[in-house]
Amino acid sequence: MKFTYEVLGMETAYQKVKVHNELEWCQVTDMDTKEKIEKVLLKNRISYYVKWEKPKLFSNDKFGTCIFCVNQLQKEGADEAIEAILPICKGKVKFVNRKMDKIYY
Repeated sequence: MKFTYEVLGMETAYQKVKVHNELEWCQVTDMDTKEKIEKVLLKNRISYYVKWEKPKLFSNDKFGTCIFCVNQLQKEGADEAIEAILPICKGKVKFVNRKMDKIYY
C-alpha cells in the first residue's frame, strides 16, 4: 500500500531563511589583530568568513587587507564580542558595516 502526502498551503521552515545577508563587518591590516578577532568570534560561536584584498601595486604593505564578513543577524553579537579586545587593538580595526554587493555562491 502506497501513501501519498499532499501539503497545500503550508509553509516550510526554509522559506523564512534569509540568504545573501552578509555584511562586510570590519577591516584589519595586521596579522596579530586578525588572529585575535578570529579567536573572539570562534569563542562566541559567531560564524564569519574572511575576504582578502591584495595590496596595491606600489604599496609597501605586504599583508593586504583582511575583511571579516558576518551575517546581519549576528552583527550585534559580533560587536559585543569584540568589545573586550578593542582597547588592545586600538587603531588597527576599522568598522565598515556595509552590505555585500557580490554573491560568491
